[in-house]
Amino acid sequence: MSPELLILLVLLVTVACAQLRITSPPSPVEADIGATAVLQCTFTLSVIPVDPAQVHVVWKREGKKVLTYADKITAFRPGALITEEQLALGDASLSLHNVTQEDTGYYSCSIRLASEQATQVTNLMVKDYRHIHVEGTVVVMNRSNELRCSASNLSSSDVMFEWIKNGAVLSTSIPQAIEASNNESYKVQSSFCFTPVPGDNKAHYACQIQQKTYAYPLKKTFQITDGVRPFVSFYLASKTKKNSSLICLVTGFYPDDFSLAIKRGGQVLGYKLHKWLNKNGTYSAEANCPTNILFNDSEVEYTCTVHHPTIPHGETERLTFLVDPYVPKGLWITPLVIFLLIFMLAIFTKQVTEISGDKNWTEGRIAALKCSLKGRYPRTITAVWLVRQRDREFEVKERGSLYTAGNYTELQEQDMYTCWNVVKRTFVGGLCHSICSILCFQVHKDKHNQAEFVCRFMRGGKVLAEKVFSGNVLDNYGFYSASEVCVPETCNEGEKLTLSCEMKGSIPQDIRFTWEKSLNERRTPILKDQEDNYQITENKSQGQMTAFLTFCPSCEDSQTKYTCTFFDSEGRILAERTSKSLKVVEPKKDNWCRTYRDWGFRAFEESVITEM
Repeated sequence: MSPELLILLVLLVTVACAQLRITSPPSPVEADIGATAVLQCTFTLSVIPVDPAQVHVVWKREGKKVLTYADKITAFRPGALITEEQLALGDASLSLHNVTQEDTGYYSCSIRLASEQATQVTNLMVKDYRHIHVEGTVVVMNRSNELRCSASNLSSSDVMFEWIKNGAVLSTSIPQAIEASNNESYKVQSSFCFTPVPGDNKAHYACQIQQKTYAYPLKKTFQITDGVRPFVSFYLASKTKKNSSLICLVTGFYPDDFSLAIKRGGQVLGYKLHKWLNKNGTYSAEANCPTNILFNDSEVEYTCTVHHPTIPHGETERLTFLVDPYVPKGLWITPLVIFLLIFMLAIFTKQVTEISGDKNWTEGRIAALKCSLKGRYPRTITAVWLVRQRDREFEVKERGSLYTAGNYTELQEQDMYTCWNVVKRTFVGGLCHSICSILCFQVHKDKHNQAEFVCRFMRGGKVLAEKVFSGNVLDNYGFYSASEVCVPETCNEGEKLTLSCEMKGSIPQDIRFTWEKSLNERRTPILKDQEDNYQITENKSQGQMTAFLTFCPSCEDSQTKYTCTFFDSEGRILAERTSKSLKVVEPKKDNWCRTYRDWGFRAFEESVITEM
């Protein structure tokens, strides 16, 4: 007999005599997160039942012990379990309670009986059907930004949102929006407003959702990214009478991820897009949409909508044209003569436009001011800008102009501004020119709030015309909180009651508030001058404001709710809190006690004379 045949015969005899064999279900085994997963492992023996003292079981996950059994059960993972009763029947299945995604992996079941040992491997996959998503992580520094967090496929809407920075909880809130689906799952949303400062882009943020039905939260970690908000302008560029284009210009944005849509009366129009990189690292783009404005386009709204990570809700610019109907040629003569007269008069008349620009600025924004001069004048006219604040004034000239030797601090302030002039010939033969002067700078509240910007057109040291523009820098505010309006469970009729609502945090200085009362879901404002029974007061300090409402309730005020609303100078609601229903009861009447007290008082006052 050959050696190979002898070895094969020995292997067959060994397999036939083996008594220990392990059986496991097909892999992988799937389990929902938070449920109990059972990894089956059965073994067959020649004799049943088996003495558990003769069996040695080892469960491992990715090479690390999960549970062992040798005379006793030792669990290395909380919630891991096997039973001796099942071992006696040849079942060493492992139960894992409250599984998480960390329990996913390959598990090995090793069983040793006497001198025999066998191992079987099973793959466990833990599925989390809940989803969490965070938006608004691209932010603008030193400005108020909004982070939005949403979660779907939740078994209940009773959840609590937590916003975390570097392990510390910044804010907690309940869902602001709840949506229910047909499969009895819920989608919840919440938001958090804050003002980031330089250095926050290195911090680790998280949106965490606490759900009572789960022992562990649903969490999404992220980091914020610095961004620059784009400036959008939308205008009509006419080359010839029958060849014009709608131009949507998006400048100075970062990152370069953005979307743009041009519509006519709600219908999307096609365009050609050109994008380029600026020297300061930001991006700009121009969308060119060829079109011809006809009489049918009169009062039709054209829109350009831009979406960018810094403006997720989008920014829309609108255009509307007023197109005159067709007029016969015979009727053109009179308007044409009048137009020529006006045009000739305009050629020899200097026209200065008002300074254009955004009137409300915020700290750190790039502001641009523009002023133009048109008419019959020599091309030697120049334009300069003056910046005035309180009793201080300095001049800003066009880039490339020669400055006289002066104070070094004044030269540094000149570098904060960029000024250039554009001269165009607007009539054949150079009879009419136009000069446009533009001033750009980064807004600083201490330098530009309530400052005056003067555009002055000069020739030979003499002032021809000037225009004045006043700057206004708004306060940035972000995180704040408002307390609830608390009312007692019951109050007596006619007793004075005071309700209060407090707002803390980074709040604007010009914050205001109103009180309203509602009965049967109808709100009625409470006015200081018209309501004699109500007294409205306030207590305001740095970063804190408390509103008080004092009145004497009557039985008619029972089941009435009171709402306190805080809003800024532009009418935007910052916070709104509504109390529970007020319960007013009549005071108990005790006539007997009152009579007894009155009688006792009178008896005490009477003079008693005792004769001996």
